[in-house]
Amino acid sequence: MKKTAQEIADFVGGTLYGNASEVIERVGSLDHAKPGDLAYAEPRYLARVKGTRASCVLVPSGEFPDRTVILVNNPRAAFARATQWLMPAERPFTGIHPTAMLASSSRLGGDVAVGAWTMIEEGVQVGRSTVIFPGCYIGTRCKIGSDCTIFPNVVLYPGVEVGDRVTIHSGTVIGADGFGFVLDGTRHLKVPQLGGVVIAADVEVGANTSIDRGTLDNTVVDEGAKIDNLCQIGHNVRIGAHAIISAQTGVAGSSVVGSHATIGGQAGIGDYCQIDANAVVGGQCGVLNGKRVPRGEIYWGTPARPLKQIKTQQAYLGRLPQMAEEIERLRAEVDALKGTP
Repeated sequence: MKKTAQEIADFVGGTLYGNASEVIERVGSLDHAKPGDLAYAEPRYLARVKGTRASCVLVPSGEFPDRTVILVNNPRAAFARATQWLMPAERPFTGIHPTAMLASSSRLGGDVAVGAWTMIEEGVQVGRSTVIFPGCYIGTRCKIGSDCTIFPNVVLYPGVEVGDRVTIHSGTVIGADGFGFVLDGTRHLKVPQLGGVVIAADVEVGANTSIDRGTLDNTVVDEGAKIDNLCQIGHNVRIGAHAIISAQTGVAGSSVVGSHATIGGQAGIGDYCQIDANAVVGGQCGVLNGKRVPRGEIYWGTPARPLKQIKTQQAYLGRLPQMAEEIERLRAEVDALKGTP
C-alpha cells in the first residue's frame, strides 16, 4: 500500500515538515531503512535521523531542515498505528479445510477460516472473519468472537469464552483445570474446577502460555491485556484491562492484576496477591502470598519491596567486601590496643 507523507501525518495526527508528496510504501528501522520507508526515532536516537535513508521519520521534537519528518508526541505508538495501516496483515488462507472436523451444532460466522485437522466440538460459536489455524482443538460450548486469530495447536477446553479481535499464539492452552487440591490428612483430594475462562476483546496471549479455569467462578482477562509467551495464569486470577505480563511469569490462584499494571519477566506472584492499577512488578520479582503492590508503585526483589528500598539494600550488599575489610582492620586495632600495657 502506498501513502504520501501527508496522508500518514493526517492518519497519526502529527505535523509534517518537508515534502508532503513523499511516497511511503514500507516501514523500516532507523539504521536500515531504504528510500520509500517510514521509520521512527525516540528522543535518544534523534542524532541518527540525519543519516537515515528513510523517506520519512516520525520524531518527538527537533528541527531537520533537509528531511521529511512528522512531529508526534509518541513516535513509537504512531509508528505502530501507521504500520498497521500501511501493511495490513494478510489472511493466510480462506474457507474450511476438508480435513477440519466440525460438529453439527457448531455455528461459524461469515468468512471464518478453519485450517487442516482442527477439531471444533458441539455447541461452539465462532464470530465472523475469525481465522483458526491447523491443529487446534476447540472444546464444547466455546464462544469465539469476530476477527480473532488462533494460531496452530491452540487448545481451548470446554466453555472458554473469547472476545473480539483476540490473538492466541501457538501451543497455548486455555481452560485446563486449576491446581486445586485439599489435604484430607493423608492424601491430596482434587477440588473440582467448575468455573470457566473469559477473555475480553483485544487481548493477545503469547505462545505456550496456560490460563487455568476457575474453581467455581471464572478466570478473567480483561480488555486489551497482553500476556507474553510461557506464562502461567492460575485459577480465579483476574488480569485487568491493558495490563502487561511478560514472559515466564506465574500468577497463582485468586490473585488480581490491576488495569495498566506491568509485570516483568520471570516474576512470581503468589496466591491472593493484589497488584494495583498502574503498579510495576520488576523482572524476577517475588510477590509472596497475600501481599499487595500499591497503585502506581514500582516493586522489585524477593520478597518484593519498593524499588528505592531495594536499591539501597543492593548498594549496601555491593559494599560488603569493603565493609568486611574495614571491620577486620578495626578488630586488629582493638586487639593491638588490648595488648598495650
